[in-house]
Amino acid sequence: MPVDYKFLTQEQRDHFLEHGWLKIPNAIKKQYVDEFMRDYWIRIDYDEHDPSTWKEDYVKLPRHRDIPVSEFCPDAYKAICDIVGGEDRLDPVRNTAHGDQFIVNNGSEYWEKHDYPPATATGWHTDNDWYRQFLDSGEIALTIIHLFTDIDLRGGGTYICEDGIKGVCEFFLSHPEGLDPPFPKETYTHVKDCKVFTEMTGKAGDTYITHVYLPHAASKNHTRKPRVIANPHVTLRSPFIFDRPDPADLSLVEQVVLRALGVPRLPAAEYAPQAVRRTYYPRNYTYKGARIQEELERLVAHAKKEGKGEESVDSVYLRGGETLEAFNKRQGLDKPHGPNKFPEGTRSHQQIEVIKRAVDDPVEPM
Repeated sequence: MPVDYKFLTQEQRDHFLEHGWLKIPNAIKKQYVDEFMRDYWIRIDYDEHDPSTWKEDYVKLPRHRDIPVSEFCPDAYKAICDIVGGEDRLDPVRNTAHGDQFIVNNGSEYWEKHDYPPATATGWHTDNDWYRQFLDSGEIALTIIHLFTDIDLRGGGTYICEDGIKGVCEFFLSHPEGLDPPFPKETYTHVKDCKVFTEMTGKAGDTYITHVYLPHAASKNHTRKPRVIANPHVTLRSPFIFDRPDPADLSLVEQVVLRALGVPRLPAAEYAPQAVRRTYYPRNYTYKGARIQEELERLVAHAKKEGKGEESVDSVYLRGGETLEAFNKRQGLDKPHGPNKFPEGTRSHQQIEVIKRAVDDPVEPM
């Protein structure tokens, strides 16, 4: 039956179809922005007032706590449901809560004095570090960008390439055998010829909802004012369907793909995955997870300094048990590692030059 839009206006729906993203101002409840940021400087172990202590200009932190999406950012959740075609299409477990896995862009003295135009940026990508990618994969339908600090122009806001969606869709369409992460560089070489770039700016509490195939890249922070975001994802119960009998039942996220390919529908007879679907432990959590223990030690030490006990520290890793087990399942941390895992103890992103493919036998379907 046709998608029932309960929140988005026609203007917002048209904007998502044309640009591949939608901004929801003041989406995150202020209490969560404040609570999550309260121990930020303790976790990262920098002096808030001394940029010389900011040893890394770009840092990815682990998640210690999360909140159900409908509670954390109610309006953004309503928009997400509309964009994917209804709440019933959402996975009931994976990515059902958003948390404090911060991505920090501090900038540096060098970038205070030099420019970094988006057309020259490196590292263009679409998110997926935990499943075999097909054009119709529903493991990630949307990438969410939550702002935890104000971000001005040139303040380190994520770059997005609006006219890059077409090339990404065409690339995945040409690989029905599926691609295990990380993807080959050829996936995004077309971005250098694109023309429509946007820098994600806004106020703390704003949320950007972006199509999974919208290429994005880190910009440089020219202001030396810390930029803190989080980028959770939206997972579907099942893959995209590009040939629904009733076109009105196509979700906005499916329509974006069809528009990019220039077709009204994509019958299964013309496109179908030619390999089994696979899911893995998220690669990037290896280097985020390497920071967990030292963050816990700093948080506990700070609590004791204030005359409080360890129980006052809000981290799922100190609670353990069923709480931690459910937390891990929401993030896929209970999955086996894929063929291109980072070595244990890795603390920062690195490129694996030789990309291996997982062995398909034996395999458990998604």
